[in-house]
Amino acid sequence: MKILIATYWLIPHVGGVWVYIQDLKASLEKLGHEVDILARHPDENSYYIVNTGRRVEKKLFRPLIEKKIKAVYASQPIPIDPWIVDQEIEFCSYALAASYLGLRSYDIIHAQDVISSRALWQIKPDGVPLINTIHGCLATDFWVSLEGQTPSDSIWKYACAREYYGATSSDLAVVPTQWLHKTLGSYLVPGDHMEVVPYGMNIEHFLQRTKERNSFRLPKDNCNILCPARLDKVKGHSSLLDALYLLKQSRTDWRCLFVGDGSLREELEAKALHLGLSPYVVFAGSRNDVPALMRQSDIIVLPSLNDNQPYAVMEAQLASKPIIVSDAGGIPEMVQHGQTGLMARAGDSGELSRCLELLIENKPLRNRIAKNGHSWGLKQWSLPAMTDRIEELYGQLRSNKHIRKALHPPKHPAHHGSKICTYFRNAYQMDIPKSFSIVDDHIVGSILFQANQS
Repeated sequence: MKILIATYWLIPHVGGVWVYIQDLKASLEKLGHEVDILARHPDENSYYIVNTGRRVEKKLFRPLIEKKIKAVYASQPIPIDPWIVDQEIEFCSYALAASYLGLRSYDIIHAQDVISSRALWQIKPDGVPLINTIHGCLATDFWVSLEGQTPSDSIWKYACAREYYGATSSDLAVVPTQWLHKTLGSYLVPGDHMEVVPYGMNIEHFLQRTKERNSFRLPKDNCNILCPARLDKVKGHSSLLDALYLLKQSRTDWRCLFVGDGSLREELEAKALHLGLSPYVVFAGSRNDVPALMRQSDIIVLPSLNDNQPYAVMEAQLASKPIIVSDAGGIPEMVQHGQTGLMARAGDSGELSRCLELLIENKPLRNRIAKNGHSWGLKQWSLPAMTDRIEELYGQLRSNKHIRKALHPPKHPAHHGSKICTYFRNAYQMDIPKSFSIVDDHIVGSILFQANQS
């Protein structure tokens, strides 16, 4: 088979989705398949086929799309939030870029997020099956990040609609956890549209990476705590800093290394300074030597407020390191409290602090949890098992043995942007379906026109 793995996210990047894509691609190629990757380029101004370098700049599409979408939305009786407008412009740009780079040669398309899935579902040729793996819930992450604030009604409706339409814009959706299966069900995604397939990892490759030499040296006279996660509100770093502040009141024989970057870095560094934690914590930024840093660490901590099946937990277990996690999202499916890790309630800094203190002072417990976690990880995180199941699902879709369970409501019959599509078909020989519309076939267009007709 010739397979296209597609994502809206920037590739390459440091994160679980990129690890999943790389491992799946390599495993499928070992089975004899040909695999391409479609993603946004790190320059944020273009889209490309990662493994071949074929590339198209966003400016080829965006000006025409932007003009049309803004004109249509400006004519609506209710103003549309500028953030939503920009999201739809990005969404449509991705769809046209995929068409420009070409989709007809693929036997199957495997999208990796709700944005790319929705875009490719609308622009792909008929007869090419599309499966998606949903790695998390953007709407739930957004809600958690608000920290109790109430979003505008239009933005929240858009977030929920994007989740539903993105997950169901496929012949079948794959989710890694029962938690995500249930969560997407709360956004009305039919349960029988989803298949639970837990992640797998290239265990041998990861263990080799733990032995690599690196320039960062952690102090040997303290207990070293590692928190490997992007600096995002849903990852719970603020709660961890509060826990470390409480820990500092009773002992100071530890250091904590934050590995990851993000928009919260300045805020978190300021909070660490305010709490008097600067001598005890280090913000190391984004690094590609996390496996080697895990080997040097004594404890791994992941205090997420919302998460699905984080690779950091899998990696800690395989690296034979004791881990402290929160009970957020799908994490309880990965860790048995007291056996393969310790678990604190999400956002409870006091409970998290007590877990840290317990592992720091009890080395036999650390060793037992590390050993149990390693044994569990070797059995649970099998990459061949994951790949075999994914390949089996590909086969079912290609042989029409799977009947799609999700049906979308009818769209408004107008087709805004038909002249734009005709222009691109003629100027660049792009294979754009006649049904494709710049506005109407997208989430916001559907919601707006349904509202107007009610």
